[in-house]
Amino acid sequence: MYAARFTSEALDNVRDLPKNTRNALKKEFQKKILKEPAGCAEELTGQPAGFRSFHFREYRVVYRVYEDLRAIAVVGIGRKHKDASSDIYRRLEDLAHSGKLADSILRTLRLFSSP
Repeated sequence: MYAARFTSEALDNVRDLPKNTRNALKKEFQKKILKEPAGCAEELTGQPAGFRSFHFREYRVVYRVYEDLRAIAVVGIGRKHKDASSDIYRRLEDLAHSGKLADSILRTLRLFSSP
C-alpha cells in the first residue's frame, strides 16, 4: 500500500467536486491508486512529465509516484474539457511552466517525512 498526500491545489480540487463524485472517487482511489499506482493510470507525455493520469468517469486524477518512498503526490483533480483553458492538464502545464507545481510538490513531499 502506498501513502498519498495532496498538494494544496489538489485539495481545492477535491473540495470543488460534487459530494457523490468525491465519495465515489475516494473509493476508487483507495481501491486502485493506493494499491497499484503505476498499473491503473496512464503516464502523461509532454509537460508536466513524470506524472500519471487516473481516469474516473469524466474526471482525471493527476499524480506522481515516488517508488523509493512508496508515496503518491496528487497534484490535481478535474475534468478533461474540450475547452483547453479549463482542462486539468492545461492548468497543470501552466503551473509547471511557472514553477509553482514544483514548489507545491516539494511542500507536499515534506509531509511524508513528518509524523
